[in-house]
Amino acid sequence: MRNLHGWRITALVTSFILIFLTLYFTLAGWNAVAIKHAIDATGRSSLILFAIAFTASSLESLWASSITRWSLRNRRWIGLSFAASHFIHLGLIISISLLFPDPFLREQSLGQWLFGGLAYMFVFLMALTSTNQAQHWMGMKSWKRLHYVGSHWIWTVFLFTYLKHVKEGPFWFYLPFLVFTLLMIPIRFAKHRPLSATIRSS
Repeated sequence: MRNLHGWRITALVTSFILIFLTLYFTLAGWNAVAIKHAIDATGRSSLILFAIAFTASSLESLWASSITRWSLRNRRWIGLSFAASHFIHLGLIISISLLFPDPFLREQSLGQWLFGGLAYMFVFLMALTSTNQAQHWMGMKSWKRLHYVGSHWIWTVFLFTYLKHVKEGPFWFYLPFLVFTLLMIPIRFAKHRPLSATIRSS
């Protein structure tokens, strides 16, 4: 990973997702079932990229290694890779909604659209402000507040998404993704736990 850093990460991840989707649709065709599977796949790629960015500082604090140091140094670009993956995900949702609306639209509740729509607003704003200039313009306190609230809102959307998937099934396939999502929170906040409490519990 020595030469993989900065904008190259976002370019590589975005290119890989687009190439994968191109090959997939070439083989599977452009139809409702194929698009729905692609939506699920890009949702999972977004989850993994989000998790790396969301927990980077905590993992470096808890289990420092060359990988965690790399993740922390490149957290901005991993976050932008998540944004790219998730907007590709949105493009697929829009495509199936316009081209193959039934039964896809009937399966989505108004709450999902509103909840998810607000998450996309946060993704957009967080990506837009992922620069040193934005931090300076907003002030670090406001910048941190936006990214804190936005990241936890996005996490909550992932949580409810995979709760729904586990309920609808197949249970055995989606349960690991739900557990993966749940584990982000204790990892995220473990570094804020007082050292004395950690010693007492060990």
